[in-house]
Amino acid sequence: MVTDLLRAARDPAAAQATRARAPQRFSGPARGVPVVVWNVVGHCNLSCPHCYAAASLAPSAHDLRTDEALRLLEQLAETGTQVIIFSGGEPLLRGDLFELIERAVALGLSPQLSTNGTLLDDTTAARLREAGVRYVGVSVDGTRPFNDRYRGMVGAFQRASDGLRAARRAGMRTGLRLTLSRANAEQLEAVLAHATELGVDRFYVSHLVYSGRAARMADADLLPAESRAVLERLFELALGQLGDGVGPEVVTGGNDSDGPALLLWLEARLGREASARAEALLAARGGNSAGEKLLDIDHLGRVHPDQFWQAARLGDVRHTSFAEILRHPLLAQLRDRTRLLTGRCGECRWLELCRGSHRERALAVHHDPWAPDPACVMTDAEIGRAPSLRKAAP
Repeated sequence: MVTDLLRAARDPAAAQATRARAPQRFSGPARGVPVVVWNVVGHCNLSCPHCYAAASLAPSAHDLRTDEALRLLEQLAETGTQVIIFSGGEPLLRGDLFELIERAVALGLSPQLSTNGTLLDDTTAARLREAGVRYVGVSVDGTRPFNDRYRGMVGAFQRASDGLRAARRAGMRTGLRLTLSRANAEQLEAVLAHATELGVDRFYVSHLVYSGRAARMADADLLPAESRAVLERLFELALGQLGDGVGPEVVTGGNDSDGPALLLWLEARLGREASARAEALLAARGGNSAGEKLLDIDHLGRVHPDQFWQAARLGDVRHTSFAEILRHPLLAQLRDRTRLLTGRCGECRWLELCRGSHRERALAVHHDPWAPDPACVMTDAEIGRAPSLRKAAP
């Protein structure tokens, strides 16, 4: 939500408008979990090295059947889910996807699609729009030559770009996503320029999370200081686009320490009052919400705190109702995580804004779900204890 925070910093009325657009991001759920990522298949036509789902090229015989999937949608609606993100693998490889989307809409769920875009053409986009999808997010890993080599398909970049154009022609909101690593960080500006040229609504920059095939990729990640430098370049680009009134909304994900880093950058760039306005919005959002506002269901029906934390299994919808899964003890611990976090995270003065970021990296590096996130971009001096959050400027 970089652009939202920048807008709030520049305009005192902008934070209220941002909350109104997506209220589930700024308040605890009355019941259930507002957003569910559902990996409807475990296979994909690409072979990205960092795939958190470790998707195979061949389909699984054990994906949830149509009747099981329809029953799951009913349970999600009954327990209070509002948004369901159809993901994978590659969700467009699932034969009954449109039936599932239509049923989700009939149950009052808001469906979104997360795809690699290579199978998205005008016909498919029109069917998605007719079924009820209003937002399509497409992932790339860099510019054309790098992306195609990294993802394992010649022409993947062009097909993803064409897919985004088709989604826009069909009347859906669109997003382009890039996962940062040492291999592609220098391509950030070029991919943002491409997103602007395509006219997408959102440019999503994700940090690398050590999960799935990326579980052994910690050495491929940027060092915290390097990530911070990339972020500050992105902040400057986003502020420039906001001032010019061009380009997509910029969002970062996969590292909640981005928020405090942006606040310090804003204070240096625009002053303390501007930073305090952004801080009020960030505090209302509440930091990482895995297991609270977000859950993941994999293609086998197993439930996880988020799409990256595949090692933590809360239950299996084939054998346990979703309502019962929501009573898993780990979810209670995640609601109380600020008391359980240790080390830098536990001592951090920005804890309520970040809430320890991603537990998956802590597990991968420290083998402890409550240890510090090793990818935190804040320095020791910046996280030192301080008084409570500054009072937001009026």
